Amino acid sequence: MLISGNTRGFTLIEALVALALMLAGLAGGSLLLLQSVQYERESSNRRAAIRLAASLADELRALDRGDGMPLTEDSPAIVAWVAAVESALPAGSTARVRIDRANPAGYRIEIEWPVAGSGPNRLILPVTI
Repeated sequence: MLISGNTRGFTLIEALVALALMLAGLAGGSLLLLQSVQYERESSNRRAAIRLAASLADELRALDRGDGMPLTEDSPAIVAWVAAVESALPAGSTARVRIDRANPAGYRIEIEWPVAGSGPNRLILPVTI
C-alpha cells in the first residue's frame, strides 16, 4: 500500500547512491595514498644512493695516492663501500666503481637499484682526482 504525504527520511535508492559515491571516493583516496607511499620509498632510495655515492667520492679524493695512480677495484675501501650500498638499498641493488687510468686518474661510481613497476633506476657519478 502506498502512503502519500509528507514523509521524512531517505529512500533505499538514495541511500545506495550515497554509499556508492562514498565508496568511490574512498577507493580513489586509497589509491592516491598507495602511490604516495611508493613515491616516498623511491625518493628515499634515491637519497640513499646519492648520499652513498657522494661519501665514496669524498673518500676517494681523500685517499689520494702519492704516485698518481688510482686505487684498484678490489681495494678494501671500495669493497666495503659496495657491501654498504648493497645492504642499504633494496634487494637486487648493485654498485660498481669503474677506474679511469687516464692522467689525472678518475673514477665512475655506478649504483643501480630496482624500482617496482618501472624497471631499474641508475645513478652515475664521475669523480676526478
